[in-house]
Amino acid sequence: MRLHLVENEQERLDALHALQIVGSERLPEYDAVVEAVAAIFDCPIALISLVDERDQWFKAACGVDIEGTSREVSICQHALSADDLFVVPDTLSDERFCDNPLVMGEPNIRFYAGCPLSLDGKNRLGALCVIDQRPRKPARQQLHQLRRMGRVVEGLLKSHQANVEKEAALARAEAEHEEAVGKGRLLEEIAAVSGVGGWELCMNSQKLTWTRKTHEIHDVSDDYVPNVETAIDFYAPEARGPITRAVARGIEQGRGWDAELPLVTAKGRQIWVRAVGRPIEKDGETIKLVGAFQDVTERKQVEQAVRESEAAHRTTLETLSEGVLVLTRSGVIQSCNPAGAKLLDSTTERLVGRNVKDLTVAVICDLGVTHQEVNTLELAAEDPLLVCDATAELKHSGKAASRWLRVNARPIAQGGEYALDGVVVSLTDITETKRQANTLQVIFDNFPGGVAHYSDNFQLASYNDEFGKLLGYPTDMLRQKLHILDYLKFSAERGDYGPGDPEELALEKFRLNSPTKAYSYERHNADGRYLEVRYTPLPAGGSIFNFFDITERKEMEQTLAESERLARDRLAELEAVLGNMRQGVSVFDKDGKLILWNQQYLDIFRKPYGEVREGVSLIDLLRAEKARGDFDGDVEEHYNALYEKLSRGEVVRTKFTHPDGKVIGVVHAPLPDGGWIGTHEDITLREEAAARITHAAHHDDLTGLANRALFTARLQEALLDAQMQGTGGHLLLLDLDRFKPVNDTFGHDVGDELLCQVAQRFKECVRATDLVARIGGDEFAIILQGGGPGEPWVTEIAERLVAALNQPFDVFAHKVSIGISIGISYIGADAASIESLQKKADIALYEVKQNGRNGFRFYEAGRAHKVIRGGAA
Repeated sequence: MRLHLVENEQERLDALHALQIVGSERLPEYDAVVEAVAAIFDCPIALISLVDERDQWFKAACGVDIEGTSREVSICQHALSADDLFVVPDTLSDERFCDNPLVMGEPNIRFYAGCPLSLDGKNRLGALCVIDQRPRKPARQQLHQLRRMGRVVEGLLKSHQANVEKEAALARAEAEHEEAVGKGRLLEEIAAVSGVGGWELCMNSQKLTWTRKTHEIHDVSDDYVPNVETAIDFYAPEARGPITRAVARGIEQGRGWDAELPLVTAKGRQIWVRAVGRPIEKDGETIKLVGAFQDVTERKQVEQAVRESEAAHRTTLETLSEGVLVLTRSGVIQSCNPAGAKLLDSTTERLVGRNVKDLTVAVICDLGVTHQEVNTLELAAEDPLLVCDATAELKHSGKAASRWLRVNARPIAQGGEYALDGVVVSLTDITETKRQANTLQVIFDNFPGGVAHYSDNFQLASYNDEFGKLLGYPTDMLRQKLHILDYLKFSAERGDYGPGDPEELALEKFRLNSPTKAYSYERHNADGRYLEVRYTPLPAGGSIFNFFDITERKEMEQTLAESERLARDRLAELEAVLGNMRQGVSVFDKDGKLILWNQQYLDIFRKPYGEVREGVSLIDLLRAEKARGDFDGDVEEHYNALYEKLSRGEVVRTKFTHPDGKVIGVVHAPLPDGGWIGTHEDITLREEAAARITHAAHHDDLTGLANRALFTARLQEALLDAQMQGTGGHLLLLDLDRFKPVNDTFGHDVGDELLCQVAQRFKECVRATDLVARIGGDEFAIILQGGGPGEPWVTEIAERLVAALNQPFDVFAHKVSIGISIGISYIGADAASIESLQKKADIALYEVKQNGRNGFRFYEAGRAHKVIRGGAA
């Protein structure tokens, strides 16, 4: 046995996979087809087989209990290459199948007839086949029926394909809707915070329109109606000429303008505004001006304040006791204040222009992580972000240390207003503070517990070894002397403060600190130890933390309280969960008695006070709902059906509409002890949204008529009804006559409105059961339900349509006259496909157009046709 591949095998497989049907649930429609085919041939076996890469899978099967077989032994794979039916009267006489395991063994195939299945006429996905265990020569009528039933299966597959495409379209529509809502909200936020107003001037009507923000900037009410003259008058006298000339140049040169000018509001406030605008052109002519309007008074005032304070800043820099240096990225000193020169034992004149590498003094600090000593000023020039509150030793060549400095560096932002690029370095003498810190460190090192000293800005200043051991902080992290929040966050990330966001937990602990009040608390480390923490603020600023290991005491207390806490926590958790659930919850025991519920359960069903209580049975609750008209159905029957399914371990999902109009979704799930839990949710908005999306997917946005997708599905249904049930119908294809000149003469707005009025006249001419669809720009289609060929009422409807379209239309003060050409084909059982129906109607439509338009014609094979115009032959 080997695989039999068709020429377009990969394309065929792609089409099968796109259909998403292999492995889908069995449906009665498909089962009915195989049972009907088996009866037609009087054969024991009939299958709908779909052929994948390695297997064939049965969408429906009659006479066998298996779901499929290997493709290598499949006879259906050979049917994929057949242009029509594939028939094997006797498999033992056919060298392709005589040694096939399915022929030699179960199910002992001796006769096979299969109709290949295709949705596009090109890619065959499988076959509808019949199988017998004895050789046969089928009758021509049987083979004809096999072809017809094959078309039925293709119709079912196309319906499945339409559902797949519909689901994908719904998903895309929902995603696009969410994206559009998100963008809309973003634009609203931008408009709310930007402070920018808008305006628009129509050149033809000279109508000037302001947004609300523009009204607000001018200090006028929202109902104030501006015009060009009054808008110019708001500008200060000296600004009216410049803004007028800027607008005139913009119109003349076809480009925008951007100006900042003084303006006097309606309340007399003198402000500065930024006026931005540009012309909008159409066919080389300016049709409107649009622009933005912003109050920039605050920025103007800030710029003036900056200029006025620049001299004061220079004076302040000269008088600072803190040293300030400005370095280039290569380490050259660009400027230095007197305090900085003094700290470096030099003068400003000697320092400016020199590289920090060439100074006679060195500012040395310990990097902390690598314990490598570096020149702090060189490091500040190369990577200023590494120099933050660095403690450095000022060393002279060949001399003992004379001074300690605190060094900070910040890079100057590149690309700023003054095109500066460098580093600002500040130097503070902390020699005395350093000596005191060394003394305090000796005391810390001999303290029986952990001690940490933080500065007034909560930067770690000093600590003892026990502090690091108790808190479990890495040595390198302690040496960096970070802010207290960094250590708190480290502890939170490790789990010392329990579950939650580490940032929030660290901030919560930090907020306990007070500059005036001492406090203490206990904490549980992630390593299992308990610590007592005492906080004491220092009078001169800063604080001391003491840490003591109290693990043994806490373990004893915890053992005694554990059982009580666990019980209390479980009850509190359950109550919190139920209270915060969006759904209503009801819990019943194995006897159907209510044992637990939440407020949402009462609210969703609008339960009256006193009806819901512990121990009340579900059947009593249903009877109470029945008595006040909230339950529609038989109480005992509903309860018994629910109880039976739950007893089998099934989850029961239902959906119903409450008398108050809301749609409620209910899920009942069995519990291990024989009871069940019910969740109840108001899904009204979700159901309404799904209905709107479904309608949008099947209707034309402009006219509200059915779109091509819905039209195709309905036409397929009408054809299947005709083939399966003998019902008839008529397909009308309609083209508007002289529509394009309307669009070209009056524009698309008039054309769109005309299409809407045409759609309304179409609907007035047909019955409520008929489908009117827009399938193209000016192309329409109508499906008339019921009736046989030659029905006089079909002619009457066609005449009404022609007559209705011959009446002039009033569209936006225009009198518009058009016509209609209609081609009609009968929807009968002999139609091969919807494509053939459309082709016949299209042929009739073509004949109408060739014979002067403005009429209708029935398609009738092999006969000359007469065009019927204006409702008369």
